[in-house]
Formats: sequence, C-alpha cells, structure tokens
Amino acid sequence: MKAVLSTKAVAYLRVSTDEQASNGFGLETQERALRAFAESQSYDLVEIITDGGVSGATRPAERPGFAKVLELAELKAFSILLVYKFDRLAREIRYAVTTVADLAEQHDIGIRSVTEPIDTATPMGRTVFAILAGMAESERFTIRDRTAGGKLSKAGRGGFAGGRAPFGYETDLEGGLRIIPEEAAIVRRIFKERGPAARPKRTLRDIAAGLNADGIRSPTGKAWRHDGVGYVLDNPKYRGLVEYLFTWTGTEQHVLQPGTHAAII
Repeated sequence: MKAVLSTKAVAYLRVSTDEQASNGFGLETQERALRAFAESQSYDLVEIITDGGVSGATRPAERPGFAKVLELAELKAFSILLVYKFDRLAREIRYAVTTVADLAEQHDIGIRSVTEPIDTATPMGRTVFAILAGMAESERFTIRDRTAGGKLSKAGRGGFAGGRAPFGYETDLEGGLRIIPEEAAIVRRIFKERGPAARPKRTLRDIAAGLNADGIRSPTGKAWRHDGVGYVLDNPKYRGLVEYLFTWTGTEQHVLQPGTHAAII
C-alpha cells in the first residue's frame, strides 16, 4: 500500500495600511484563520509569510513577502498556498489569475482560500476562480466609476468634492468650505506680496522667509518653504473657483469653474 504523505502548505497574509486600520481582517485575524484551517485539513504548515501595509494593486511578485513564496515554490517546499481571501493575492484580475495559473503550471501548486469554497488545484476550481475574479473586478470598476461620476457631478455644480480643506478654509457641516479669518489673512498677505502691485515683487523664498521671521507656521505646522508658498498661489479655490482633474471612463476630465464657497482674494 502506498504511503500517504502529509500535504505541505504555506500561508500567505497581506493587508494594506488602510485595511489594517479600518476593518477586522488584519494580519492577526488572518493568521488565526489560516492556522485553524491548516489544522482542520491536516496540512503541514511549512511557513507563514506576510506582506503588511502592501496594496493589493501591487504585482504579487513585487512584494517582498510574496517573492519569498515564489522562492519556496521554486524549491518545491510546498504544494498548497493558503490565503484568507483570494483578494489577498491581488485586486486586479490579470494579476490574480496569472498568479494562480503560474503557480499551478510551473510549480504544481494549488491555492485555497479559507473563507471561499474554491480549490485552484483542480481545473474546474481555476475556472470558477477566474469567473469570480472577473465579477469582483467588474464590481470594483463600477464602484470606481460611480464615485468618479459623483465627483464630476459635484464639480459641475461648483461643490467641494471632499478631501482636506485648503489652508484658510475649513469644511462646514454641509460638505462645503468656510473661511477661517486668521488663516485667510495669511493667504491674502502671500498674494499681496507676490502680486503685480508689490514693489519690489518678492520671490517665493523671500515670502517664505518673511512668514517664518514673523513666527507664522505653515499648514503642516512647520516652517514655510518656497514650494508651500507656490502651492497657495496656484490654488484656484482662493479665487472662488473649483478645479478637478481625474480620469473617468478612460478620458481625462478637467473642471475649472466658479465654486459655491466664498473667495479669499
């Protein structure tokens, strides 16, 4: 009778910085689930490899942790790769499907998710995985386009699409911008010292040096730099305008028009 060998497995964990902070499947949660699953399947868990703070948009082979997975695969050190969810491999279908196919064809390694009933060690499992991965990516693109469309619509109405309020403003309770008088005075000073009426016209470095000499902190709480002064001067929001530049449905969208907020200059 032929002896049955214990199946060797490697567990792969990944979490982005945002995921670690905002949801419940951080590295510790994933590791507990992977260890329990390996034990339930009588797998010999060779190693647990992690990529912490790494985006799923990064190619798997470019991550330090997954690069080690590939090294062990080359050495034939395991035959099953365990993941918490298949999106731990990659968010983009081309990366996820290619990774699954390469591990199967080049190293005879199957991938199992401890939370999804798909075993890529079988041809049918790989087919089902590719279909589900395509559906997941389609949904991600739909969400992205819906979000971008919302931003474009809001920009068209002159609204503030979100993010950090520029120096001199704060967000109000309705998602708009309102002026902070003390900071607005500093913004007006910068524009005045750089404006055509200034005699002599001051350089960005001169303006930054003057602000620092007067003990005025920059928006980051540090000393002013010439590029920080330049950023203020180039921001159309201070003139009461809104500007958006992003890509939506494959086309670069640029909006510059009067906003709904009050101008500082």
